[in-house]
Amino acid sequence: MMLRSLLCCFAFYAVASNVAAGEISIGNDSGTQVFTLRQGTTVVKFSPGAGANAYSIRVDDVEYLRQPESLDKLPGVGFGNPVLYPTPNRVKGAAFEFGGKTVRFQPNAGGNFIHGLVNRHAWQFVRSSSDSTHAAITCAADFGDGTALHSQFPFPHQLYLTVTVREGAVRWTYKVDNTGGTAAVPFGFALHPYFVYQGRRENTYLKIPATHWMESDKQLPSGELVPKDQLDYPLGEFMSLEGTRFDDVFWGMKPDQPTVIDYRDVNRKITIAASEAFTHLVVWTPDRPYFGVESQTCSTDAHNLHAAGKTREAHLQICQPGQTLSGWVEYRFGE
Repeated sequence: MMLRSLLCCFAFYAVASNVAAGEISIGNDSGTQVFTLRQGTTVVKFSPGAGANAYSIRVDDVEYLRQPESLDKLPGVGFGNPVLYPTPNRVKGAAFEFGGKTVRFQPNAGGNFIHGLVNRHAWQFVRSSSDSTHAAITCAADFGDGTALHSQFPFPHQLYLTVTVREGAVRWTYKVDNTGGTAAVPFGFALHPYFVYQGRRENTYLKIPATHWMESDKQLPSGELVPKDQLDYPLGEFMSLEGTRFDDVFWGMKPDQPTVIDYRDVNRKITIAASEAFTHLVVWTPDRPYFGVESQTCSTDAHNLHAAGKTREAHLQICQPGQTLSGWVEYRFGE
């Protein structure tokens, strides 16, 4: 009841204040609560209750993400920009060991587990803010003792996510809070955007500024890193997505070298920048009208690679008791 009252009061404030620049409004679509964050010509629709999915990004009235037919189909991984946590992409055998614990998930991709636990979870609204430069929403997923999330991932902590909209830019900031914990929390955080093509696929170019490709078998990395000069495509340079069938993990991402999507038919670009925690990138280019460029703090199957001694390659994030860890990804839209 307290949360409902807070949201109702906030909705009244958002409408009554009539903020000219940063605006936040609350609505409902197919029974799903939606926050609309607007800064100038940049409009984001965000649903905490459907996995904290910022499922629509429109800039200058152009939609960049794949949309569901109705929002009852939004929870999970298939539309918008799902959050992957605490296990980005696949976990081999749907299990891993850490700190003397064996954690087992319900297999959902053959015998493996894929895409983490929070993309179907109903996150809780925490706070909002807006001014002449931004509009932002923070929500939380509770992994505390006795929660449904803790029963699947038995490491008590809190995960916070803030989505901030500025003119021509959207930023996701996560914070893993283990200040009240007594054991380390092993995790990875990632975004899984479904970018739609703007114009022809052959004139859609991607620059992946990684230093290595991760050798994989059935989308499960072995931990072996292959330098970019041994690949048969120009890693680090713009390449057309025409004819590609990537479902690959790349390693060696750095904050000062962003990923860039160049829609040359329409003279638009998306620059994907991220903090230093995001050392990995998954690129997925199926034969469909959308594709994925997934910023990750760790490798696919990071927990098992870490347990096998591949700590550098895995880059598993470990939040110690009394600690918080955070990072961010930002999409910048321009010509």
